[in-house]
Amino acid sequence: MSDKLIGKRYQVIKCLRTTGFCKTFLAKDTHLPDTPRCIVKKLQPQSTEEFILDTARRLFSNEAKVLYKLSNHLQIPRLLAHMEVDEEFYLVQEFIEGQDLSQDERFKHGERWNEAEVQDFLRDVLGILTFVHQNSVIHRDIKPSNLIRRNSDGRMVLIDFGAVKEITNMTLTEGQGNLLTVAIGTPGYMASEQQRGDPRFNSDIYALGMTTVQAITGLHPDLIPRDRETGEINWRDRAPHCSKNLADIIDRMVRNDFRERYQNVNEVIDDLQLIQGKRRKDPLKGGKIRSFRGLKSRWLLIFLIPFATGLLVLAPNIWNALKALGYYNQGNLLIKEAKYEEAIAYFDEAVKIKSNFVEAWTNKGFAQGKLGRHLEKFSSCARATNIDADFAEAWNCRGLARADLKQYELALREFDQAIAVDNGFYNGFFNKGQIQLKLGQLEDSIKTTRVVISIKPDHSYAWTQVCQALYQLKQYKDAKAHCQESLKLKPDHQPTIKLLEKINNQLNKRSALNKELK
Repeated sequence: MSDKLIGKRYQVIKCLRTTGFCKTFLAKDTHLPDTPRCIVKKLQPQSTEEFILDTARRLFSNEAKVLYKLSNHLQIPRLLAHMEVDEEFYLVQEFIEGQDLSQDERFKHGERWNEAEVQDFLRDVLGILTFVHQNSVIHRDIKPSNLIRRNSDGRMVLIDFGAVKEITNMTLTEGQGNLLTVAIGTPGYMASEQQRGDPRFNSDIYALGMTTVQAITGLHPDLIPRDRETGEINWRDRAPHCSKNLADIIDRMVRNDFRERYQNVNEVIDDLQLIQGKRRKDPLKGGKIRSFRGLKSRWLLIFLIPFATGLLVLAPNIWNALKALGYYNQGNLLIKEAKYEEAIAYFDEAVKIKSNFVEAWTNKGFAQGKLGRHLEKFSSCARATNIDADFAEAWNCRGLARADLKQYELALREFDQAIAVDNGFYNGFFNKGQIQLKLGQLEDSIKTTRVVISIKPDHSYAWTQVCQALYQLKQYKDAKAHCQESLKLKPDHQPTIKLLEKINNQLNKRSALNKELK
């Protein structure tokens, strides 16, 4: 036990776990009666660069707010405090009396769970995930060691949210100033899209599914072969006691392609309830035949109950949608007035009411970018693409955030994705052309930006962008023609005027040189 108090309050009893740049301690709170035990996590970013520390500080503060909000659930440890001491970040959480699944004797020794145990486990954890996802949070690291079976009631408790690891893993490329992002998660349990740095809500469903596969087969996911052509995990023959109905659910949870997977937690819960419903009906076989009158009443109820429920549900839903839209519109007005902090607050209110409001998430990202908070901008826009992968504006926002972070090659990929989902989205082409110009890919930039002009001929900045690329290629006559087209649309645009002056100077020099040669 150390005599030194963390934050002048928490005394370390022992170190429970060390992983990279994160240490987890069992500690006691010396400021409370009976000095109750708690968990203290020490997070230290891998880089001491000022930019990284500032970004980590903002992320830490934001994630602490999220963890405080999630603490309202009885199966998520309460966040008791968060603090920064000497450029190291600390989270203090409730201590859960229990054992994580990786330390469970049956789990450790590969003893297979029966079907009833698996269904109870799934329902328990899916209940937690429902709450987590409703708060627009993706856990990103569901695995046996992050699921504790609580001693007091046998319920599962979900710990160690992946966003905390993002803070400790941030670093800069040496001499480049480029932020490196690290895929958060654990091999074997992590979905393929998450490995690519694009986690989705159903990435958590995949991880829970792989944990379930381990429980029902007794084998770590890495020890189970995959189909070479489809990439799907072949686990069924390792669990012959599993019914086809449950196996179908697990299979859909762990689909390699996220588009073929369950899209949200409620879909999994509904299918589990269908299985449970079938089991409940079995004892009725051979029972009394219900009368026609009873059947008629039952059908009447089937029609009336949804109708009545619809009336009750519809009115508040419409009201909430209008409220969310009001906050969103107010946020947009504040962006026009350059009041970005206030705009962010309104967008936050909008997504609190309607968590899948992709436009609000995206415009929140743009506002964060205006304040120079580019990593937060990327995070907001990534949430939008997680909700709707076909929303081009959100991919565009991600690309702009990457560009601001000087991650130019990654920015090009984001813009390509925006173009892929909407081939008429001229902003995606324009921004891609801008990055190509910055990277010196001049011919590519011209080709890309000319697509903008073909879609929107009055885009003056596109004409100027082509002009700039042609100027750098020393194709001065063509460059001049493009700048002149731009000035027809925007006569007072100073950057274009100055660029045209440079072009005319070069043309005059070339003309003078030609005269001398003659």
